[in-house]
Amino acid sequence: MNPQLFPRWPVTTVAALGIALHVWILMFETSTSEDAGALAFTLGLLAWSWFPYLLCPMVAYVAKRGAAPALAAGGAIAALGPDLFTFHAVFVAPTSSTAAIALLFTPLINLLVMLPLGMLAAYLLLRVRAVPLRH
Repeated sequence: MNPQLFPRWPVTTVAALGIALHVWILMFETSTSEDAGALAFTLGLLAWSWFPYLLCPMVAYVAKRGAAPALAAGGAIAALGPDLFTFHAVFVAPTSSTAAIALLFTPLINLLVMLPLGMLAAYLLLRVRAVPLRH
């Protein structure tokens, strides 16, 4: 596939899935409190968790052409994996009382490790697919 023709909808779809996961966590998995400090922390955590998923579509839509949408899709897909793992480890099958701390560090891991690795994997996949097969 020509990288100039890569559609932007996969990035938006994966980012929407990641954002929906974090909205689900906020709405159904966290305890509600009337304390203003707790609400501010929860909303800050939500914004922090959304940041990788907002960054990828911005990369795809700001870049006018080229492989940017494919790279952004790779980054968003790579970020979704640790978030799903963290959801399972914290809410489905927690192994300790401090499992929820992972909710704080997963967005950092996504930003510093998973987004670059996903983008690199997408770049390498585009490079491999661009090379014609020799028989």
